[in-house]
Amino acid sequence: MRRGVGGGLRRLWPWRARNESGLAEIDAEITAFGEALNAHSFSPGQLGATDAMHTELARALDAYEQAKRDLGGDRTWTDALDVLRALDEGRHALACLDALLAGEPLPERMPLCFFDARHGRAVRQVRWAPPGGNARNIAVCAADAVRLAESPGPITPRPEPGSRLPGAQPRTAKFPTTTLVSAPQPQVSGTGSSGDQTHQLAMPSYRPALMVFSTNERAPVNLRFEGRKGRSSRLYRLSGDGTPVIARIPLPEAKKAVAFRVFASGGRETWTATAAPMREAPRFHDEINGTGSDVVHYRGDPGPGVLRYEGPSVIQVEALDDRLAYRVTVAEGGSGELTFQWPGRGYYQVRSAGAWSLSAA
Repeated sequence: MRRGVGGGLRRLWPWRARNESGLAEIDAEITAFGEALNAHSFSPGQLGATDAMHTELARALDAYEQAKRDLGGDRTWTDALDVLRALDEGRHALACLDALLAGEPLPERMPLCFFDARHGRAVRQVRWAPPGGNARNIAVCAADAVRLAESPGPITPRPEPGSRLPGAQPRTAKFPTTTLVSAPQPQVSGTGSSGDQTHQLAMPSYRPALMVFSTNERAPVNLRFEGRKGRSSRLYRLSGDGTPVIARIPLPEAKKAVAFRVFASGGRETWTATAAPMREAPRFHDEINGTGSDVVHYRGDPGPGVLRYEGPSVIQVEALDDRLAYRVTVAEGGSGELTFQWPGRGYYQVRSAGAWSLSAA
């Protein structure tokens, strides 16, 4: 158990999921962040720890406590937004802590997605105008950027401030729901997609598992898991450097099937998603190259590493635990070269929209 500032970090017990899909989803986000805090390698008493590192850890711990307090309110949409903002603050604090530990510049910070804070951190600025309104620059997540590129019309608005979350009385304002339109299959295929259909990939008998997603043509693709449980991320950018997509993604925890949507900018690309065991992740000791998002298996020792990247937006390298769940971000930056510290052998998630290489320094 990792100790924090001010007398130590309490054990982060997961909250019990309620029978309310919106609240259960936010509960899972709080639990995931709490577990990331517990798993972080930094200790305030370690050699070389600075006041700035202590400050970022304290900010992350405060954000976690604030998120739990905010969800204990009247269960309004405003309460939910407060939780998501607190979690975003905490994740940024951990990213800053990682940068300080690696001796790298502090990461830039984009706001949460304009259309829905539950989409996570925005990845780009786009020009958008509400119906009858003036155009303006807004920050949006990758999936909404794809949707706006395909159809510049209005996106489903966010619930009005003050509306209540599911299960609260007397009013309800349900989170957007998805009607599952495909039966669970061991392999799922499609042609293009605007995210209007939900697909179900049957979970294999072995756990944990990967999804292998591929296209027959080059195409910017975003994949979004629906109604996920556990700690895997929801949104993945799978586009590479102008080549067809071949990506491995950690499958969220699920009993029978995992639901997902596909957002592709073209419309004619044939894609396939199938489950695969962990051994499908490519192994390496010294160096590996790739494009787009992928899962890799580092077999080297702890120590300095080098990340080289050519692509839009930012690239992130995340350490995963033995269940392929997010543990900590070890590297994050834009196009160019940066150094970081390999925590050691294990599985790592690369989040990228371009070509990259990872190596031991």
